[in-house]
Amino acid sequence: MVQTFKPQDIQALLQEWELSEAAILILAKEPEIVVELIRARHLPPLPPGYVPTVVELLFDDISYVRSEKGQVVYLRYCEPDYQPPFIEYRFDGETAIFQVGGEYVVNRVEGMARAIALQGLLNKEN
Repeated sequence: MVQTFKPQDIQALLQEWELSEAAILILAKEPEIVVELIRARHLPPLPPGYVPTVVELLFDDISYVRSEKGQVVYLRYCEPDYQPPFIEYRFDGETAIFQVGGEYVVNRVEGMARAIALQGLLNKEN
């Protein structure tokens, strides 16, 4: 079943996520992506030690880089000065990070980074 929202519902939801007005304006034009982001925001953080098999980088919902088992298998040309309105990193087909400008809308790797940093601090003490 495909979930649909009225424009005012999307606007209200995005404001609940405490995004800037600029980010809200960008995402409000992309209701299908907002539905995907709702799902991604309900997924648990990725566990410490998780190493994805497939990593994909998307600009404006278009794949630009894809690596499988550490090897780049797809690379799309991008103008050096191109500034996409939003960027998504997918790990094994799931949204791991989604940014609008410098704002994180989804960040499922934050816990991994904290665990790695904590592990480094603990190892220094030994």
